[in-house]
Amino acid sequence: MNIAARKTCYRGWKLEYNGYLMAGHFGHNAGTMYICMDSYPDTLQGGQAYKKGKMFFLVEAMCGSLRCPPYVHGRELVCAVCSKE
Repeated sequence: MNIAARKTCYRGWKLEYNGYLMAGHFGHNAGTMYICMDSYPDTLQGGQAYKKGKMFFLVEAMCGSLRCPPYVHGRELVCAVCSKE
């Protein structure tokens, strides 16, 4: 389960990892969805060629769309990925 705006899981769930909520840019042609990107992702050594892959951007809170407080306008949203124990 992907939980937005929390770094922890609900009782009875196990934390797999936490990080930041990310998505594709709204101005790009490709469709997008929200994902939880690990705070400490594994990386691969690669070349420097631009292959037109998917780019991810941090999701920021926007007052009006979200209630402020508890959210803070312009602040990045955290997330957690949890599994049932």
